[in-house]
Amino acid sequence: MDHKTADGLNLRNELILKENFKQVFGKITSTNLLDIPIVLIKIGLRYLGALFFFLMPCVLYGQAIQTKLWGSVKNISGEIMDFASVVVANPQSPNKILASAYTDEQGKYQMVVRCNSDSLLLRVSRIEMKPITMKIPNQSGEYNVVADVKGRELREVTVRAKKVYSRGDTINYNVGSFLSSSDQSIADVLKKMPGITVAKNGQISYQGKPIKNFYIEGLDLMKGHYNIAANNIDPKNVGTVQVLESHQDIKALKGLRPEEQASINIRLKEGVKGVFNLITILGGGYGNNTLWNNGAIATYFKRNSQFLATYKGNNTGEDLSQELYSLDNDFSRTSAISLITMPSAPGIDKRFYYFNHSHNTTFNNVYRIGKSGELGVNVAYLHDKDERRSLSSTSNILPDGSQNVVEEAMMGVAKEQKAYGDISYLSNSEHRYLKEQLKFDWGKIKANSKILAGNKVIEQLGGIDAYRLLNKLHFTNRNAAHWGYEVLSFVNLEKRPHYLSVYPNLFPHSIADNTLHQQVDVHNFSTDNTFSLLSAWRIGNVNFHPSAMVDFQHNSLNSSLASFHNDLTFNLFNAGIGAEATYNVGKLYASVYFPIRFKSFRLTDFTTGQTTNKARLRLEPNLNVTYRINSSHELRLKSAITYSTPVIENLYANNILTSYRQLSAYSVTGLFEGLNQSYTFGYSFKNILSMSFAGIDFSLYRQRPEVLYGAYYDGITERIISQYTKENAHTFTTKIHGSQGFDWKRLKIGSSLSYSHYDNPLLVQHSVLRYTGDAISTGVDISLTPFKWLSFSYIGDYYWARTKQKGLKHQPWWCSINNSASLNFTLPGDITFSTSLNHYYNKMNSGDKSFLLLNAEAKYAIKRFSFILSCDNIFNRKTYSYSNLSALTATKSVYDIRPLCVLLKVRFRLI
Repeated sequence: MDHKTADGLNLRNELILKENFKQVFGKITSTNLLDIPIVLIKIGLRYLGALFFFLMPCVLYGQAIQTKLWGSVKNISGEIMDFASVVVANPQSPNKILASAYTDEQGKYQMVVRCNSDSLLLRVSRIEMKPITMKIPNQSGEYNVVADVKGRELREVTVRAKKVYSRGDTINYNVGSFLSSSDQSIADVLKKMPGITVAKNGQISYQGKPIKNFYIEGLDLMKGHYNIAANNIDPKNVGTVQVLESHQDIKALKGLRPEEQASINIRLKEGVKGVFNLITILGGGYGNNTLWNNGAIATYFKRNSQFLATYKGNNTGEDLSQELYSLDNDFSRTSAISLITMPSAPGIDKRFYYFNHSHNTTFNNVYRIGKSGELGVNVAYLHDKDERRSLSSTSNILPDGSQNVVEEAMMGVAKEQKAYGDISYLSNSEHRYLKEQLKFDWGKIKANSKILAGNKVIEQLGGIDAYRLLNKLHFTNRNAAHWGYEVLSFVNLEKRPHYLSVYPNLFPHSIADNTLHQQVDVHNFSTDNTFSLLSAWRIGNVNFHPSAMVDFQHNSLNSSLASFHNDLTFNLFNAGIGAEATYNVGKLYASVYFPIRFKSFRLTDFTTGQTTNKARLRLEPNLNVTYRINSSHELRLKSAITYSTPVIENLYANNILTSYRQLSAYSVTGLFEGLNQSYTFGYSFKNILSMSFAGIDFSLYRQRPEVLYGAYYDGITERIISQYTKENAHTFTTKIHGSQGFDWKRLKIGSSLSYSHYDNPLLVQHSVLRYTGDAISTGVDISLTPFKWLSFSYIGDYYWARTKQKGLKHQPWWCSINNSASLNFTLPGDITFSTSLNHYYNKMNSGDKSFLLLNAEAKYAIKRFSFILSCDNIFNRKTYSYSNLSALTATKSVYDIRPLCVLLKVRFRLI
């Protein structure tokens, strides 16, 4: 068969795929919401059939020639030219890029090209070299490039760097085009870049998806704790922020497994590399008491090693724990059951209500070993004291339409210590990948509070100790173009002893003691292990990847409360095999994974001597399809079926005091599961030249639990209850986001809109209720620099929600609005003045529904010193009223906030 016939088949196959997409979305829009899962399953089977016939011609006849190119780039003096852009094009279509890559630190590149032409155009460019174009044969091989570095002498011209530009799959943001005098860290600049968002918890997202890695000059210094770097690197030291789209960080998997999440790389200015910097901060002021805010930042960045160490301490409301959050999804396998009740956080920025005494210190180091190895060490410690006061009213709707209302006045103090340590080794070459990571987490919390509820003064004392040791191993070996194997192993060991003491006893009918003392100890040992072949066999462009997995968990729970004792162990054994079929040619990537797992559960209750066993064979398939229409448009389709497993925290049968007014025991303690289905379709758009980014996602979730959990309310007290059910839960969500950058006045406009509708069961007073709800949220962020001496920023969040119990009327719409605006003035003499206004609106509040906070700051810089004078809460507001609506529970509270305060900080560079 000639190439023209093959091209005709490819065109016909793309039309078949597009027509199936139209059928999918045409069906959904004309179907009742509750019938969508059934329709999607039917359409999914039809779609898989079409996909099968789509792949068959490729299997039988093959595709364009696959050519592997590699080589090095040097200048005429023999010097290595790293980060040079290498682009391959078809001589018949020289403006269409077939493949692209950047040279590494050794000046080497490699790429895979598919093209039917007899020859290829190889273009190489770099800032310090003259661009070169070579015509090479369309044959796999080594092609080395020697470039001329002779530059041109320019006359008097003005060169303006592009704000955003792309090279291959890398988007480059020129930091100087977004930087303003008020920016203190690189995180402040990231917020102004189109396509990038920074959440309040510090998580960075690109095109609505959280990033995978945060690199500094190509090295992963922070290992998931990138908040520390983002909040402490001086933006004036950064030249470029790079977004690495479709970045497969494992070199051995390049060309085999595409990466959905983007990564970010911080490229520093040349004068910063290899220079040790030490910055100190000293601050003092006054509010209701003496204030202090101190810190030190030490940095050293070079090509083969990096160092970042920090110390911070304050009592001014600055949250230091946020920087220590891990953003790499290493979730804990245990949780606290018995907790002290503290005032819940209001819906305003934490710095306005956080009465703290905090200290933290971090140490982060990474060394490059050889050509492809890295050794990293990360250590951090936090000590924090948090004081809170509030008045609250909680209302729960009962099955008969009446309400159970609990009013509380509380004050509490919590002291927390937290530490983590991380040592990792990474070797990342073209054929082998090895990552070994050992982590340790420790935490300790002691808290006490007093509560006035139901005409009683209740005293609480509680504490939690948490210890965790985990090891992660990832090994990939690739011995040919598509052949190899991969090993993933995870081992977790943790324990969480905790206690709660309450006086007086609110449950005299169940417990005779006047003071309640609850002790709980939870342990977990778990290991997850997977072995897979990168491609056991290959038919045309379809790769088949078999895999095997073996997982095991051992959990234990011990508790004592007066005469109530629990002594449980719960073991989970999960073993199985799976097969993944992938198709990755041109614009289309499709993956279908079918794992079959044998799940065995064993629950032993030593208080009764009873052992329960359960075994199931489960199929949990998932589908992932990505279609890149072109460089600007992309479609995504995902679906998955999973089964939830029991957790030991829901399996105890004897009473545990979970809070001062809540007693819990589960009447249904069997080994139950729940069926979960998810379906997502997404579209994303980007245009780098116009700095436009947008996307939309439609998601449908369906749950079929075997057991429902709920509450039985009796005045101030409540009990956790459970019962078997055949009810289903449905949630439909639509999310839209967009971001537009402009050359005019450095304007950036970002927006988002989401809508959710849910129809769920709820267990209240031993009755199963169904309730429906709607939620709408929008967000807007704007940054603008109309003049060199003036910049403006605005962030607005708007939220509407309502719920309805079946058989009753809708609850009224609840609305909350958060607005934050700031103006920054640059005055003569290196003086900057900033003012910010925070506006909060809550429709459910009684009385004044709007709330304003005004803040101001002045900064003066001279040589190595910066003097910062700030004044927060200029109106000296003392309390904040907040209301919230969740399911059939409404909460209203009045919260003490920080008063008017003045703080002077001196920031100076020692080295």
